[in-house]
Amino acid sequence: MPKKLNEQQLHELKDWLQSHEIVYKNLHRDFSDCLPVANLLKKFYSKLVELHNYPPRNNTQLKVNNWETLNLKVLSKIGLQQNKQMLEKFAKAIPGAIESLLYDIMIIDREQQQQKAGDHQINEQEKIWTENDEIMTVTVNKRIGDGLIQVPQKMILYSLYEEAIKQCQAKDNYITAAQQKITHLENVIQLKAERIDELCAQLAKVSVRNLLSHVNRLEHSHSGPVLNDNVSIGSNFKENGSEENITI
Repeated sequence: MPKKLNEQQLHELKDWLQSHEIVYKNLHRDFSDCLPVANLLKKFYSKLVELHNYPPRNNTQLKVNNWETLNLKVLSKIGLQQNKQMLEKFAKAIPGAIESLLYDIMIIDREQQQQKAGDHQINEQEKIWTENDEIMTVTVNKRIGDGLIQVPQKMILYSLYEEAIKQCQAKDNYITAAQQKITHLENVIQLKAERIDELCAQLAKVSVRNLLSHVNRLEHSHSGPVLNDNVSIGSNFKENGSEENITI
C-alpha cells in the first residue's frame, strides 16, 4: 500500500511541482504514464534518464511496461524501487499511488539542494578564511580536573592541511631518491678505491722488479772490466812462460 499523504504534505508536493513548472489537469491520469516522471527525473539525473526509452502510451499494459523500464533503469538506482503492484497502480491512476512516489522524489531533491547549499556555504567560509588569514585562533573548552576552562587553539583550513601533506609526501619521495643515489655513489667510490689500491700494488711490484733489474745491470757492468784485467794479466803470465801464474 502506498503511504497516504496528509493535507500539509500534499500542499508541499503541489508547491514543489509548481516550482519545477510541472503543469497537470488531473495528477493521477496525467502521471499514469511514466513519461512525466521521467522528464522530472531527467532534471536531477540527466545521465541516468534516457527519454527515448519511454514513448507515450495509452494502453494500460503498455504503460505498465514503461513503468517497469523506468523502475529498472532509474528508480532502483536512486533508492525508489517499486514492486509490481505499485507499478500497476501508477498505470491505472489509482489515487494516492503517484503522490507517494512524487513525494519521495521531492524529499530526495530537497536533500540534494540542502547538500549543495551546505557545500557552497563551506566553500564560501573557506574563501573568506583564506582571504583573511591562513591560521585562525578559536576558543575551545578544555577539562581540567572537575572544571572546564576556555583555552585558545590555532586552526588551519583543511585544504591547507591537505596541501601540506602532499608537499611532505613529495619531499619524502625526493629524500628517498636522494638517499638511494648517495648509496649508489658510495658503492661506486668504494669499488674505485679498491681498484686504485689494486693498481698501486701492481705498480709497486713493477717498480721493485724494475729496480732489481737495474741493480743487476749495474752489477754486471761493474764486474766486466775486472774480468778483462784478469785475462790481461793471465796473458802476460803466459807470455812469460809461467803456467801456474796463469792458473792462479
